Amino acid sequence: MPRRQGDIFVGEALPMKHVSPGLEAIYEFTVVAAPSKAERVEGLRTDAERMAATWTQLLNDMALDGWDYVRADTLPNDSSKDLTGTAPKTMTLLVFRRLLCEIPPAVQLSAAMRA
Repeated sequence: MPRRQGDIFVGEALPMKHVSPGLEAIYEFTVVAAPSKAERVEGLRTDAERMAATWTQLLNDMALDGWDYVRADTLPNDSSKDLTGTAPKTMTLLVFRRLLCEIPPAVQLSAAMRA
């Protein structure tokens, strides 16, 4: 999904589709890298305030596109190493979902009877 210049996203997120276990809805998921550095915001003095504002902006931007925040995952990232090559690196990723379609109750019942 294209982003305007100045956004804090790293790279492009690739959506994937998932049918929920209860077969009530079909969701599309996307994953974006979490901001690692706070944006400068006038009137905010501490790093914590700036980081909170940065995350708030990211979550609100995603919500405008219909994405619901699901969770954050911290995963190992072996693609970069420090000078000695020994420090483990991690990357925090944010998971979002949005509803593609709801499955009608009749279809839910039919699927449940086949299971």
